[in-house]
Amino acid sequence: MQTKQSVTNSNIRSTVVAAFGLLTTFLPVSQTAHAQGDTGKDFVAPVVFQAAGANAASIQSAVDAFRTALGGVNNLNNAGPLMTGRREINWDGGNPAIVATTAPVTPFNTFLNTRGAQFTTPGIGLSQATPAGLAVLFNNPTYANIFTTFSPSRLFTPVGSDTTDGLFFVPGSNGAIPAVVRGFGAVFTDVDQPDGSGPGKKLDRKASTLIEFFDRNGKLLSSSTIAPSPGDGSLSFFGAVFNDARIARVRIITDEAPGRNDDAKHDIVMMDDFIYGEPQLLH
Repeated sequence: MQTKQSVTNSNIRSTVVAAFGLLTTFLPVSQTAHAQGDTGKDFVAPVVFQAAGANAASIQSAVDAFRTALGGVNNLNNAGPLMTGRREINWDGGNPAIVATTAPVTPFNTFLNTRGAQFTTPGIGLSQATPAGLAVLFNNPTYANIFTTFSPSRLFTPVGSDTTDGLFFVPGSNGAIPAVVRGFGAVFTDVDQPDGSGPGKKLDRKASTLIEFFDRNGKLLSSSTIAPSPGDGSLSFFGAVFNDARIARVRIITDEAPGRNDDAKHDIVMMDDFIYGEPQLLH
């Protein structure tokens, strides 16, 4: 495990942690932290964990380090808010043998009460599906072979959009009590392109997938592109941990809405595990 410093656009330093021995591809984090909302004089840029490679082993140590940074305990479906620990969503329905594709829906409230997370998209909805299920869902047979999972058996995707938003609530409140988290991380599959195309150029970023963190007032705290790894079925991980709970919303934007072929001009990306800090009450 090595650590290096990367200067942000606002001259705020952010620590980047990556497992270099396992990285197939590593790109420096592109951070933008704005001195607004919760980013006053006491603002400390997040510690960032990222890795990319051909398989799950390529990112495992970065994922595990991120889990440790959030808290060693997985709080599962226990009611909150708890003092420490984290929540995880791996889309397997509690059993890797479940391979059914869920119908697109927004808001996606499956984990709203149990783990304090709600997901929305401006598109048709959000679905869970295996790679084979994605091929059917998007009527594109190539999808069965170009994506892989970090944890079996399903992936998560917007339908009819390239954008996924996540909001946080106190677990057990069924969405009645808004919350903030210290950190959030996600696994991605088949992030290929380091220079973006389509919406990527419009957003002036250097990779095909972007993650943004917002405070309770909707102000941007930080953003980063996701490190790519060439070849079908690759996996990438990005996670950021702040020194306190201040993330109220997360937005993930990929290069293209799924449906097209994944090629040199269109980078189709799916999501796997979401890992985040224990949702805490707003103060």
